[in-house]
Amino acid sequence: MSVSTLCKFRDAYVYRLSQELQQIISLCIAIQDRAIGILIKFLDGYPWNYWTLEFLLGIVLVLFFASHFWPTSSSRTPTKNSRRARTTLQALQTVIVPTCSLWPARYINLVQYASTNGTASNIIIRLSMFLQDVCDGVIELRDPVSDLEDLIDGDVGAYGCYVCLSVEWKWWVEWLDQMLRGDISDSTKSIYSPYHPASPHIDRLFHPFATSPSSSVEHGPIIDFDNHPLTHLATIRLPQGSHTTLQFTSLSNHISFLSTKHILCMIPFLARRIPHRLSDVLATVNDARNFKLSSLTNTSTAYADTLAVVSTTLAYNPVARKQCVDELGIKGWRKRRLVLEFEAALVRRGWLERWNVVLEAR
Repeated sequence: MSVSTLCKFRDAYVYRLSQELQQIISLCIAIQDRAIGILIKFLDGYPWNYWTLEFLLGIVLVLFFASHFWPTSSSRTPTKNSRRARTTLQALQTVIVPTCSLWPARYINLVQYASTNGTASNIIIRLSMFLQDVCDGVIELRDPVSDLEDLIDGDVGAYGCYVCLSVEWKWWVEWLDQMLRGDISDSTKSIYSPYHPASPHIDRLFHPFATSPSSSVEHGPIIDFDNHPLTHLATIRLPQGSHTTLQFTSLSNHISFLSTKHILCMIPFLARRIPHRLSDVLATVNDARNFKLSSLTNTSTAYADTLAVVSTTLAYNPVARKQCVDELGIKGWRKRRLVLEFEAALVRRGWLERWNVVLEAR
C-alpha cells in the first residue's frame, strides 16, 4: 500500500470521526436546550440562574456520554479477576470446605491474593492456621488422609491451581526449645497436652496400639514402645526363652534432622513421646544383656490402614464418637481425629515407619 493511499485513508477516517463528533455535539446541544426549557417552565418563580442550569446539565451530559462511548479497560478487569477468583476458590474446595455456609475472611483473602498474583494460582495456607482451624471446626478436609498425604509432600492441584501448606519458622523454634529443655526423650508432656488421652479407653481410641501390655500367643506380651524411653528395655523381666514384642513408630532413615519433613513428622507426636530411630532401638537391643533379637517386621501398611479406620470410627460410629466427645470435648475429638489422620498420611508417604521387634529373653 502506497503512502498516498495511507494518507487518503487517514483523512477519510478523521473526516468521518469529526462528522460523528459534530452529530454528538449537536445532539447534546439539542437535549440541553430542550431540558433547560422544560426546567424553566417547572422552576418559574424560583431563583435559578439560566447559566447555572446550563452548566449543570452540560456536566451531566458529558459524564453520561463519557461513560457510554469511552469505556476504560478497568471496567473489564474486575470481570476477569472475578472469574479467576471463582476458579481458585473451586480449587480450594476440592481439598477443604468450610463447616458453615460462608468462608472465613482469611481464606477469601488467600484466594484473592492467589488469583491476582502470577500466572499459576498457588493457594498457600500456613500450617498453624490450618491445624488450628481444623481443630476449631472452621474447616474440614474432604478426604483427610489422602489430601494430607499430598499436602505434606507438596501440593494438591485442581483447575490449574495448587493448594499447599507453608511450615512457619515457629515450628523449628519450638522444636529447638523442647530440645534445650530436655523434653525430647523422657517427657510425655508438652504445650499440646490437650492431645494427650485422659483415660485408657480413650487412649485406645486415640492410638490403636497403645494398650500396655497386651498378650500375643506367638510372641508373648506386646509393649507399645512409643510410650517408653529406650532405657525401659532394661527394666523388663521375663522367664528365659520367653518372648516379648516391641511395637513402635520410627522416623525413616532418609528424613534429615530438623528438615521440613522432620518437623512435619513431629506433628502427631507433640503430645506423646517423640518417635525413636530404628537404629537407636536396635543398638539398645544389641547392648541389652537380658534379651536378644528374634525377628524384625515392618508393619507400616497395616498400621496406616488401622489409623485411618480408627479415625473413621471416631467420626461415624455414634458410640465411639459420644465416648470421645464426653471425655475430651468436641474440640478434643477433632484434635484426636486430626492426629490420627496426620500420622496415617505420614506413614503412607513413607516418612514414618511402624516396626514390630520380637525379643527373646536370655
